[in-house]
Amino acid sequence: MPYFALISLGITVILMFFSVAFKVAGKLRLTIPLIYFLLTATFLNKWAAAHETLALAILFALIAMTIISWLYSLKKALRNRRYTKTLEEDISWQIARAREKGIPLDSVHFDNSGEMRYDGTNESVD
Repeated sequence: MPYFALISLGITVILMFFSVAFKVAGKLRLTIPLIYFLLTATFLNKWAAAHETLALAILFALIAMTIISWLYSLKKALRNRRYTKTLEEDISWQIARAREKGIPLDSVHFDNSGEMRYDGTNESVD
């Protein structure tokens, strides 16, 4: 009976480890390299040992593709952040200009492109 409890506990710990490993890999987009690593370490062990250079090259290529996707996402996030900051600056400039002209802010709105328009006529505030 104690052996069954020990085996059950061991299986539970291993499954929890795999669960955490796959969650972290999913967040870091490393799921495919992790699956490949686990397959070469277990089921494809003989093939990986016979073709060690190729197996490592495939693993490094998968990791390199992941890093490229990280860099692309970083570039996209920086571009979106820069666009949002520019749009906020433009909107604040338009609000200051409308205040200088004496236009009440409750009679205007901003459209999807960030341009200030009158509520009733939908004309651009110049």
